[in-house]
Parts: sequence; C-alpha cells; structure tokens
Amino acid sequence: MDTPIRKLFDPAVMPPRDEDGMCCHPDLLTDRWNMDDNDEAYDRAKFAEAGFEVTFVWFETDAPAEQVDRYAEIGDPDVSYWTPTPPGGEGWMLCGIWDTEDMPVAFYVRERVPA
Repeated sequence: MDTPIRKLFDPAVMPPRDEDGMCCHPDLLTDRWNMDDNDEAYDRAKFAEAGFEVTFVWFETDAPAEQVDRYAEIGDPDVSYWTPTPPGGEGWMLCGIWDTEDMPVAFYVRERVPA
C-alpha cells in the first residue's frame, strides 16, 4: 500500500549524510517516482501528479570553484563539505545528495503551491 501523500518527505526521517556527504530520503527509494523505462531516473510528472515540485542543484554550478576543482581533478568522492544552496522560494526540502556520471547533485522537493 502506498504511503499517503501528506506523510511523504517527512524531514524527521531524512537520514544523515554519509562519510562522503551523500544521502537519500527513504521516500525516494520506492518505485513510485521512477520513469517507466529507467529505474534510476525520477519522473517529474509523477511528482506533479502527487502535488509536489522537484528541482536539482548541481555541485558543479553551486559549489565554490576550489571544491569543484578538488572533486574533478583529484576524483575524491567526498562532498561532505558542500552545503547545497536551496532553490528560491519557500518550502523546499533537501531529499538527497548523490553522485552522477558528471558531478554530484542535490535533489529538493516541496509541496506544490496552488496557483
């Protein structure tokens, strides 16, 4: 049975970042949000249908240049020193930081504000 929408993305159950600075909210670890043809990609339409907005903040464009250089040049997977800048507007919650093929990314979610 699916978790009711109002119970999703509870900040109280967000795990701490690991030794490399990565984390993932347990509500993201379900099939509910995945694109049908890609188990590793989130489907924005599914979030919208459930009443949420999502956005990404990329390490490459958000972290100070010396941190990006350290990550890119040394290949050190530790980004625990990075504090992602929340998107503009209210209500955004950090729900994950993970590595991608390019650079780490921070994933934010918030309840959609009615127009």
